[in-house]
Amino acid sequence: MPLRHRVTLVGITGGTGYVGGRLAQTLTSHGFKVRLVDDGSGPVRAEDPSYPLLRDSFASDKSFEWLKECDVILHLAARSGVVACARDPEGTWKVNVDGTGRLVEFCRREHIPVAFASSFSVVGVPEKLPIREGTPPRPTHAYSKHKAEGERLVRSLKASEDAYGAVVRMSNIFGAYEIQGKRITKGNVLNLFVEQAFSGGPLKVFAPGTQRRDYVHIDDVATHWEAVARYLLKDDHRGEVPTFCVASGESLTVLELSKLVLSAWEKIHPEKGRLSAEVVENPRADLEILHTEFSIDPEWTRRTLGVRCQKSLKDGILELLGSGQRQA
Repeated sequence: MPLRHRVTLVGITGGTGYVGGRLAQTLTSHGFKVRLVDDGSGPVRAEDPSYPLLRDSFASDKSFEWLKECDVILHLAARSGVVACARDPEGTWKVNVDGTGRLVEFCRREHIPVAFASSFSVVGVPEKLPIREGTPPRPTHAYSKHKAEGERLVRSLKASEDAYGAVVRMSNIFGAYEIQGKRITKGNVLNLFVEQAFSGGPLKVFAPGTQRRDYVHIDDVATHWEAVARYLLKDDHRGEVPTFCVASGESLTVLELSKLVLSAWEKIHPEKGRLSAEVVENPRADLEILHTEFSIDPEWTRRTLGVRCQKSLKDGILELLGSGQRQA
């Protein structure tokens, strides 16, 4: 089976989610065609009627028929969230793992390369820092176990002569974008801080506040995914399935992040008065790992894909707070 040499059509599962919506914009702005699949069950509706969309499960026969003409598939769809997976581990496993397994086998049969959206939650408490592309998975809760199993399924393509794939581990994504005048964002910690600021505060920091995270802007995430799509269409990298780290390398504790937001707020909106932050009970304390030391080195990804994050955390905070709009 000859390899495809250029992307003409990119399939995106989870295509109207937070990442999928921005990715579709980025791909089409650079001359790609897209074909989206999304069952509409996620918390974000980033729908643009100008993009072809099938409203169905990504693992259905109808979806496979819809996607089989694609040159590459970017698999973003999942039942996401640590709490949701903890509450219904069997139900979310059927979607996140069994569904991904069906998609991988479809890609193998149809000779379509596929990239899988994973998370740095899969590494658990790594034996050493910084985290790099080769850091092995050590998942600790249902959501991270689902992602680790998804990685394993995609890596099974390494021995195949019919298809190949990549794993894309993403850190904490922040930022907003627009689709036809509608503001699109997601309820992660930074976006929630911004919403709380526009609501008059205080910023609610989940205890203990010393948990450390890496933060990456949604625009940079979309740029990395486009580069992954281009990478998968090359014909010179059969063999091991690569892991790419989509991370900025900027690591802050949640308390440090809240202080950055408070400082930026006072500079941009001095007329609205000072805000404060308070540490509150953490509803996910028994599920998430509260790293006090956490760092990611994405240098191999940068070199291999030829992309770097362009939006710093500071710039992103100023952009969000300076918009004058609440998060939608």
